[in-house]
Amino acid sequence: MNTETFALWTMWTWIAFLGGTSALMLWMSRAQPFPEIGGRWAWLMLGLTGLLALAMNSPRATSPYLPAIISGIMGGLGMTIGALHDRRKRDVILAPFAGMWFVAATISALAAGWASYGSTEQWVGFILATTVILLEVFLFWKGLIIGIQGISWSQAALRQLDRGLIEGDRGAISMFEKSWSVDDSWLDAMSHAALIRIHEFHGNYGSATKHAEMLERLGGMDIVDNAWLAKIDSCLKRLSRPVFESE
Repeated sequence: MNTETFALWTMWTWIAFLGGTSALMLWMSRAQPFPEIGGRWAWLMLGLTGLLALAMNSPRATSPYLPAIISGIMGGLGMTIGALHDRRKRDVILAPFAGMWFVAATISALAAGWASYGSTEQWVGFILATTVILLEVFLFWKGLIIGIQGISWSQAALRQLDRGLIEGDRGAISMFEKSWSVDDSWLDAMSHAALIRIHEFHGNYGSATKHAEMLERLGGMDIVDNAWLAKIDSCLKRLSRPVFESE
């Protein structure tokens, strides 16, 4: 394989890698409480990947290092922003996907000059590669194995309720029903309290009674913060009451 063919093959490999991971990220972002976070980054990376594919057919030769540079820059930024969103309990997929781009760029940069490195430089490169791979393993484990926490669904549910989106797969009811926690019973109580008020607002008194019984097992309405109840009530007051038959 000559140098030109190898460079061409490398470019298309980068395009397939960036495009494939971005498409997977876009698909997985739809299952997130705040899908716009991962979705915007996925579309941005798909756009950059498309520009790289167009550059392959341009009259001027494209630098074979360009995909790695894009992957490294976007990966580093994505990891930083993704870590902030993860800390705020809003998104768990941006950091691990951006980590894949950063790891690929780092290893590509190290491999490109590996033959010219001395023994000490190779050891430093090996330690650096191992460090970024272990960091990616941690991000993958924290984001994709542990997954979305219940408080994230609770935050998203409150946002949907504030928007007036109550029913459906992306509605407040569906999201509150996902906002449970094995360790934090207070979060369960907040979700049950919200669902009681929402179901009563809709006239679904059977569902409201079911959640009232579950809330009673946790200590009743008295354990729920009044500020939370006031926020739920203020959101419901802005909505016109629909007409439903009681169960």
